[in-house]
Amino acid sequence: MNPLAPWNQNGLTCKVGPLITGLILAICYPSDTRCDQGEAFERVEPGRKLSFPADHGSHPGFKIEWWYVTGHLRDRQKKRRFGYQATFFRFAGAEQPPSIQPSESDSGDWFLAHMALLDLQNKRFLHQERLNRSPLASATPNNLALRHGNWTFERTEDSQGECFKLKGTILSEAAFEFDLRPRKPITLFGDQGYSKKGEGPNAASYYMTFTRMKTSGTLQCAEGNLSVEGESWMDHEVSSNQLGEGQVGWDWISIRFHNGRDLMAYRMRTEAGKADPASTLAWVDPEGTLTQQALSDDMWQPVRFWRSPETLITYPVEWELHLPSSKGSAKESYRVVPLFDGQEMIGRISGVTYWEGACEIRDASNQVVGEAYMELAGYDGYRLSEALNAEARLPEAE
Repeated sequence: MNPLAPWNQNGLTCKVGPLITGLILAICYPSDTRCDQGEAFERVEPGRKLSFPADHGSHPGFKIEWWYVTGHLRDRQKKRRFGYQATFFRFAGAEQPPSIQPSESDSGDWFLAHMALLDLQNKRFLHQERLNRSPLASATPNNLALRHGNWTFERTEDSQGECFKLKGTILSEAAFEFDLRPRKPITLFGDQGYSKKGEGPNAASYYMTFTRMKTSGTLQCAEGNLSVEGESWMDHEVSSNQLGEGQVGWDWISIRFHNGRDLMAYRMRTEAGKADPASTLAWVDPEGTLTQQALSDDMWQPVRFWRSPETLITYPVEWELHLPSSKGSAKESYRVVPLFDGQEMIGRISGVTYWEGACEIRDASNQVVGEAYMELAGYDGYRLSEALNAEARLPEAE
């Protein structure tokens, strides 16, 4: 049976999980239509000067782009704890299913969006996926304005400064409206935003991040409306060919320490199960200063595994980190502990399954010293580099 059926003008909606940094897009819909017509996508190259707020917006000359937000929230009484995630993807070049007629305003791009909510008290993990194209979904250049039905993510300015407004729902089970305000300047990972992901000139992205955003708003769930507050992390990446050859998966983490430091790390896994030389560790100090270095296997060691009862995939959900500090002194040791093991994303559209979830960070004395979101991709047997470069077409709707 066609995994995309039934298709309708309201878009495809089903219970699948969130972020896979462009992989879902390329696996399901990687047909390079522009290249078929003699038009090349723009390449990610060093030396490009990123400018804001314009570069918060869409970059239609590139093949794949995504905006990713995660956060840890509590209700005002500090009795309830939540993790949330919202991801908006834009990708170009996919053929159109014959049952959908393009509108006059159709940009030719596809838009995929994911929402997820962890309700820790009730041990519930809710998630939803949508797939559409214009006019039901859009991404605006020159400033952040994303829309996918009634899901929106927009940048505004008010008397308090820059504000990012997120609105979302998850089926009929949850709805939220959050205001996110940066507490640090934007971080440009890599070389002023040029972030290498593997060998070859094209295995790169433009990578821009707000590591720490004050977050407040309302969350509607089964128990009623809650006022919530906390902190969030926002990524925006732009690429036309994200991964290098021979990479079979990756482990990625974002951490906000209670002392004001932040950390981002990704371990690109090779066929031998080792860290690719492009794997990176980055510290952001309380003032926003960035320090980066290569990430090696001895810095990131699994200590506990979880086997999904539904997919039977085994994930290394708990890790020990042995990291050089941002000042290059002796290594700091931490443990990454998930708040809930069952944060597995089963891709019923893409066929790709992975783990993405809220975690806490504990020090050597087992004290909680930070909060994190972690992504574990490629444990279902997919070769990610081949999938990202595949020449598959959208299947016809049944």
